Amino acid sequence: MRKLIASPSGWLLTESPDPVARAGEAVVRVTRALIDPQWATGARASGVSPGREFVGTVVSTGPGGLEGRRVMASASIACSECDLCRAGLSVHCRNRSELGVARDGAMAERVALPATALHEIPKGLDDDRACFASALGRALHAADFVRLEGKPYVTIVGDDAVALLSAQVMTQRNASVRVLGREETRFGLCEKWGVKHRHIDQVGRRADQDVVFVCSDAPGDLEIALRLARPRATVLLVAPQSRSLEKDHSAIQVLHASEIALIGSRGERLAEALRLLATDGVDVRSLLTARYRFSQYADAFARAARPDTLRVLLEAA
Repeated sequence: MRKLIASPSGWLLTESPDPVARAGEAVVRVTRALIDPQWATGARASGVSPGREFVGTVVSTGPGGLEGRRVMASASIACSECDLCRAGLSVHCRNRSELGVARDGAMAERVALPATALHEIPKGLDDDRACFASALGRALHAADFVRLEGKPYVTIVGDDAVALLSAQVMTQRNASVRVLGREETRFGLCEKWGVKHRHIDQVGRRADQDVVFVCSDAPGDLEIALRLARPRATVLLVAPQSRSLEKDHSAIQVLHASEIALIGSRGERLAEALRLLATDGVDVRSLLTARYRFSQYADAFARAARPDTLRVLLEAA
């Protein structure tokens, strides 16, 4: 089979043996995969194909029979055996592996995955929209940490696909939502959905927001989020932060003085995301910037590197 791997000179298309399903696994033929600009230009593990947002068809499996079914998979693969998995906290599995990091991801023609990590795609949901289940699942998981009373003020810091999906989700849950971003070409989507938007450098720090989603890992954005939050507000870390909070003394002072709840969010609500996509409950079509065939991967990655890109789709030949 063919798969993409990272090299010092860029992405390489290589030939590898077809994966073989072990006990409890299934081999999935990838039919659609999304390129996330946030990892498209970064260094990846040598010999591992990238990608964690995809749709495929099961071509072989062990007992139980999933052959022929359209599926997608969790981005984080749990072991199902550790104490946290047994306690229902598989998102925090002690032995978890990440698609496209510790094991082959979606930029391979076939991938072997535990059957427990697969989610069947509902009938009527097309492959293009189904590819966004992972990103939407992250937005839904973060939203579940928030208790809404009345019509709270919610700010989304960031303007990537997860941020824009979070804005849609929170608007549907009766929040007054605004998006603070840097890429002005994405503000048109906010207008389309009736979501307020501003450039992040044009917003005051009035400490009046009930909830702040931090979907950006840009330096200083976490501190901005804390200064936007009212006393005893909730700040959700949806994107991992590249800078240690321990070294940001001013942010710690705000966190302590205003008694802000700082919550990390890394899980996915995939079943809920697939149901919402099947009913066309959110707009993900507008998040698809361009599409290419798998053989056009070089052009696809070049497009993904442009600042106005949200997601690029690769189709199997």
